[in-house]
Amino acid sequence: MAFTKTTETTKVGSLIIDFDADSSVEAHVTGNTSGKLYLVDIDNTANASSSAYLRIKDAQSAGSAGTLVPWWLFVAGPGAKASYVLSEGHDYSTGLTLWCSTSNTPENTSSPSESVIVKIIAT
Repeated sequence: MAFTKTTETTKVGSLIIDFDADSSVEAHVTGNTSGKLYLVDIDNTANASSSAYLRIKDAQSAGSAGTLVPWWLFVAGPGAKASYVLSEGHDYSTGLTLWCSTSNTPENTSSPSESVIVKIIAT
């Protein structure tokens, strides 16, 4: 398991951290539940020459990175961090599945060469 989910909740929701986000799909990191996505934080500082595109889908089952169509797409530029706050929260119905690649094209399955750290807060 390459991600962690805290048992202690924030005032908004649970903090979920993927310490090595890549094109390997992390299935239903929030569990098989509905809820809201409030925050996405991407640390791509280890990859000085490539962007990190984080894809998140409302799905329980994992497919392969080139076949899943994400509901949300977030990016952190080369050697950068990016944070996205969804202040009202975005609803999901079955659980969140995530993966990361080096391009925004849907069929891209290229993993970043170095570790990308992704943090999300969701209920």
